[in-house]
Amino acid sequence: MILPSRQLGAFAKSTKLTSGLEHALTKPGIRAALVLFTFVSLYTLYGFSFFYRDPLSIFFSTEHGYDRFYSQTREVEALSYLHDAAKFDTPLLGKASTDAPICATFITVGRNMSHAGRREYVDAALGSALAKMSRAERSAVHLKVFFADVPDPAAAHESYRELHDLNVADELYTYNSTLPELVKDQRLEHLEMLASDRTNKHSLERKSLYDYGFAIDRCVQTTNAAYIAVFEDDIVLAEGWAARTLKHLKKVGEMMQEPERKKPTKGVPKPGEVNDWIYLRLFNQDRSVGWAGGTSFKENNAHIISLAVAIPLSVLLIVGRRWCLPRSVARHLDGWTIVVVCGLAVPLCIWLFFASGKASLVPNLPGVREEWFGCCNQALVYNRAHATRLSTFFMRRSRDKSGGRGDMLSKDFAWDYGLSRLSAYPMMAQHVGVVSATNTTAEEAQQIWNLAFENFTPRKLARQHVRDVRDVFGEEAARELLMTQRT
Repeated sequence: MILPSRQLGAFAKSTKLTSGLEHALTKPGIRAALVLFTFVSLYTLYGFSFFYRDPLSIFFSTEHGYDRFYSQTREVEALSYLHDAAKFDTPLLGKASTDAPICATFITVGRNMSHAGRREYVDAALGSALAKMSRAERSAVHLKVFFADVPDPAAAHESYRELHDLNVADELYTYNSTLPELVKDQRLEHLEMLASDRTNKHSLERKSLYDYGFAIDRCVQTTNAAYIAVFEDDIVLAEGWAARTLKHLKKVGEMMQEPERKKPTKGVPKPGEVNDWIYLRLFNQDRSVGWAGGTSFKENNAHIISLAVAIPLSVLLIVGRRWCLPRSVARHLDGWTIVVVCGLAVPLCIWLFFASGKASLVPNLPGVREEWFGCCNQALVYNRAHATRLSTFFMRRSRDKSGGRGDMLSKDFAWDYGLSRLSAYPMMAQHVGVVSATNTTAEEAQQIWNLAFENFTPRKLARQHVRDVRDVFGEEAARELLMTQRT
């Protein structure tokens, strides 16, 4: 069969193109470039599939990055606990004495959540502190709720009367019920002035500083607790948070007794040098534990690291090709291959490492460690030994017109007294608030987020909870908890 000339021309061109591609694929440099392209393409697909929840990753999704998984489950458990507690005249788990090792206080102000069609944040926060708790843990945590609204919390806070009637906390208190009579009117007037200016963020910050210092002082004045936990109201706590925290605090005590440590001195301490501490962090946002720089190529000195790797690697490949490697291997290392590997692949892989996000590639290992960075006051456990001075420090700073953020001022206090700051991983608290009490925008509030918390699974946490209770309270308490979990 004789083909028309047009088809013959097309066939010839196709044959020539195929031959050209086959010839190109014999070039080592082109093969290396194709391998690099394939790797980057597959890595990009993987990144968009698994790194989209890391806010410091180039693969972060603004649409699904803050999807709630475990925190939503925990909120349902928390509200279910409060619903069940309302059916009984006495607290389901009993209450704690003033000699409990931990005094935990939730600080809450009314946020007028009814217009958003949901309950006040403190309901889920308090419920999450108690839901699935063992009796041994409950007896170890003296639990308070501080309604910091002025002048009338009952009118300003939608949950005040309900939580008061539930009677699940060891104490619910307000400024009205606790301020000394001699200074009550003056203090209430000042606090009301700060709280009433809803458009002035500095005024609201000053009010929150005083609230924070007052909450710490209340634990000091009314309990003998060695540790004072201060929680903001827009969080949820993971199952087993109390036993896990007590284990961490024991570890902190052991760390402070290490013989090579020194006594605190004024000034910025270095990790491992001082033998006293100010707080243990139970929440930290992912933006605070990422790489020092951003995601552009020069951040984190990616350009310098690339040169430091690429230059020696180039020398090794050139020397190896000429003198060391077998000819069958050396023929695959032409000049273009070395350019692709050292000039493209090395800097690209180093940049992708940093740009993918630290929480995605190098998540924090479980345990307690000293950390001089961190954000936010959502969940901190303080050392009673320094609580009175810290409380006074906060309340004095609240009178300063410059105000300040509580988490930053805690760091200033630690530096002034040469005290260690520690964090416990994985974080046992999650920030879920969007409606801010200090005029933080919804977008900013949403970014105060911990990825690892959402990766918890109820079944694994339940097993870990039993192990922690056994380690802290003994076998009998663990068996009781296990029986509760099975019913």
